Amino acid sequence: MTTLNGFAYAELSFGADGSTTDPAQSTSAPALALGADVTDLLVLAHGWNNDPPAARNLYDGLTAAMARCGGAPAGLAVLGVLWPAKQYDAAPAVAANIAADPSGQAAEAFVQGVRAQVGADLVAAPAAPSWADPGDQQEMFFGLDPGALLERFGPVEDGVSSVLNLATYYTMKARSAAVGRGLARVLSAARAARPDLRLHLAGHSFGARVMASAVATADPLPVASATLIQGALSHYGFARRWDGVHDGMFRPALVGGRVRGPVVVTYSRHDEVLGIAYALASRLADQADSALGPIGGKHDKFGALGANGALSTPEAVWMGMMGQGGGRYAFAGGSVTNLEASAFIPSHSVIGCTEVGMAVVGAILGGGGGG
Repeated sequence: MTTLNGFAYAELSFGADGSTTDPAQSTSAPALALGADVTDLLVLAHGWNNDPPAARNLYDGLTAAMARCGGAPAGLAVLGVLWPAKQYDAAPAVAANIAADPSGQAAEAFVQGVRAQVGADLVAAPAAPSWADPGDQQEMFFGLDPGALLERFGPVEDGVSSVLNLATYYTMKARSAAVGRGLARVLSAARAARPDLRLHLAGHSFGARVMASAVATADPLPVASATLIQGALSHYGFARRWDGVHDGMFRPALVGGRVRGPVVVTYSRHDEVLGIAYALASRLADQADSALGPIGGKHDKFGALGANGALSTPEAVWMGMMGQGGGRYAFAGGSVTNLEASAFIPSHSVIGCTEVGMAVVGAILGGGGGG
């Protein structure tokens, strides 16, 4: 049996379309979940720009943090999800070629090529209305003239990098939704095989979106707990009528008995990565900072869960992340606890501290783990 920092460990790989790389695993319970001594299964999902080695490093860091803080159930096993989440890159000559071509053909070829790559992933994801992901301007990304799209971001070099950043964001958004739906089928199989098994989910960055998608699209399993670490989804993702009319895209995850225990959200003012896509989208729309605050802030629709917490969410409670020696969490079932983590999360991907491990373990225990 493979272990990771003292926890029984296995992996489950998905393709870009959300199917398991091993077709036999698509509707069957992972062998790890069938162990007689396994009472709780923690499923981990990484975010964008993580290849398998980087994802394994992330999982090693998180489980090490959990082991350091202690208190996890003795029967806890860990399933690491692997999915294709690398960002787009461009050859250095692309910007120079575009700048040297007054006809605009090089610009058009570049933009249309990027759009085609993104479109291949969007086919696998059901179309969502623009209000479901407020502020990301996906329709404008595909609708603007290629030259005009590049010009929205200033110099050609900035235009190329900005288009690639946005393309990565849109692609990861689609893939994470597809992987979430695929994961939901596996979790349903695990629940059918082991009705008493407690399922706990934890995702980082776009991995948080994978988990939100899995819970929102699945039949009630139910999930015992969910921890969303620096989530790359809208801060209105779980909202009720965030604009006075519409619920957030992942609002269904909180209703119908889909999550029995707590949902825990970490957010940090130091997470500049999560502001990139929203800031770029605002430039697409020619938005400017409003009187209520900057784009990406709490008073703007251009904002991420990992930057601001879950907004306009009736179930939300707010507190600071505990430091070591600060006691144990007592997360309530049915709540969405926004943990202000700026004191412990200095950037988007530096999440392996003991304090984050304490939050994950607290969520597991709040979901009945070990009980």
